[in-house]
Amino acid sequence: MSRQKYTIRLPDGTVQPFVLDVGRRRTLSLAFVENELRVRVPYGYSNKEINDLIISNSEWIISQKQKNSSRIGLPQTYAQGERIRLLGKIYTISYRCSEKYFKPYLDEDELVTAVRPESTQSYKKAQVDAFINELAYKTITDCMNAMCQRVGLYPSKVTVKSMTSRWGSCSAKGNIAINYKTVQFPRECIEYVCVHELCHIKHMDHSKAFWDMVSLYCPDWKRLRSIMNE
Repeated sequence: MSRQKYTIRLPDGTVQPFVLDVGRRRTLSLAFVENELRVRVPYGYSNKEINDLIISNSEWIISQKQKNSSRIGLPQTYAQGERIRLLGKIYTISYRCSEKYFKPYLDEDELVTAVRPESTQSYKKAQVDAFINELAYKTITDCMNAMCQRVGLYPSKVTVKSMTSRWGSCSAKGNIAINYKTVQFPRECIEYVCVHELCHIKHMDHSKAFWDMVSLYCPDWKRLRSIMNE
């Protein structure tokens, strides 16, 4: 399996970046993951066939980009009142002036962060990011521990980090990495990602045996994956 980044010009004149994922599979597909177009094809497809596939689906790509631009996820502007999503729930960023520092916290439908009149935008961003990273690490770690017990497999190492084109990965040595950005989705989605990567410890491919194993421990995986790829 190989993944490389390319660009292509769509019929409307825009330049569209995409990640080409070539591997052992029978079908080909297009999907947006974290606002990034991923093109999955079997081995043997020529550059022309790949380009034709993308161009023939250009209307869908454009409509998905418009949809994604209005999608609520993790912070983009870090502005007062920006709506974000954490663990599947919508919150509003709320900066509150306070002489005494306190750690950011969730209060009903707000993410409350302490600031002073002189606080810079970079300071606000750092505070919000620190809260989200801590929430992601705790939630993903809890989910992974629970899913390890469910599946009966244990990774050599688990890392929570930022990833550009996938929600998780599993190396041949059994080291699993989970994208911290999964924290925007409901806990059940994070559990699915953990199950998915744990099953790769036994099946380092996306064969029928792999998906049968995923279905055994996460029967609702198709619905959960669709939520994450909307």
